[in-house]
Amino acid sequence: MAKSSAGESSLKRAVRVLEAFDPGERDLSVTEISLKTGMPLSTAHALAGQLVEVGLLERLTSRRYRIGIHMWELAVRTPGAVGMREIAMPYLRNVLTVLGHHVQLGILQGDEVLYLERMSAPRAVISRSAAGARLPVNATSSGLVLAAFGDETLRNRMAELATKPVRYVPRMTSAEMNARIEAVRTDGFATTVGYIEPEATSIAVPILGPNGTAIAALSSAQPTHRYNEQYVVGVLTPAATAISDALQARYFG
Repeated sequence: MAKSSAGESSLKRAVRVLEAFDPGERDLSVTEISLKTGMPLSTAHALAGQLVEVGLLERLTSRRYRIGIHMWELAVRTPGAVGMREIAMPYLRNVLTVLGHHVQLGILQGDEVLYLERMSAPRAVISRSAAGARLPVNATSSGLVLAAFGDETLRNRMAELATKPVRYVPRMTSAEMNARIEAVRTDGFATTVGYIEPEATSIAVPILGPNGTAIAALSSAQPTHRYNEQYVVGVLTPAATAISDALQARYFG
């Protein structure tokens, strides 16, 4: 549902224009931006023009807009998420070579998992994750390991979210979700069978920070009708440990 722009600063409205470009959304018209943001057409048009002037949007000959290259230039300077992605990339490639299908690197953002990277093999099983995409934290194996190896606030939030309907995700009571999270912490990995896409099963392990809490999750999506849980975990776990060690060396000394 579009948000009202009443009372927002120009900066906040500009950010919402940029957020209208969902992952996989190549370009938008001003009318589409207006509908997605809930802004008047004139406001959306003015903001889009200003964002073009600073390079954050590009105006196509069709009078549609897309994310500008300057946005990428700014994003790659991010020391946290992008630095993590760069460090993790060689390990993601190795995992993909062994497991095929998909391998993902995700971090927590509010009530969602934000995927910093997804690498895919040809003819891989269908998956909703994508680099820059977000999925509900309670609907992903990555979300489960981030909660299991995260703080109490996140675990409590997961218990609340468990009772809310998400397509293809079984509803749980808060107690059932708490038990699930404890089992994930004991096992060291999480598996979601057919969540979101029935044909895909996702298995995730935590990437731990120096204090033992999860700072990211490494996951692989495999065909629901044919996957070997222990084999996948056996590939993911040493890769996650290696990423954790590399992050420790880079950022924590």
